[in-house]
Amino acid sequence: MIEREAPIRIYSEILANTLGAKVAKGRLIRVAPEGFFEVLLDSSGKNFTSLLPIASTVIVSAEAEEEIGRIEVER
Repeated sequence: MIEREAPIRIYSEILANTLGAKVAKGRLIRVAPEGFFEVLLDSSGKNFTSLLPIASTVIVSAEAEEEIGRIEVER
């Protein structure tokens, strides 16, 4: 699960059209019930509050999850 204020990678066609890059770094602020992600977008060393539509945006945690050990099932 991605927690609030967690570092994320943002993939969005909107970013590609406005910033010229499909991927950006940022922090998740909230998921709004109105259908958008509120993120703090890191661009050129500065932070910008951005509202990105959930339908056309993918966010991925910037940090890998801990690997969970496999459970052996006896058959």
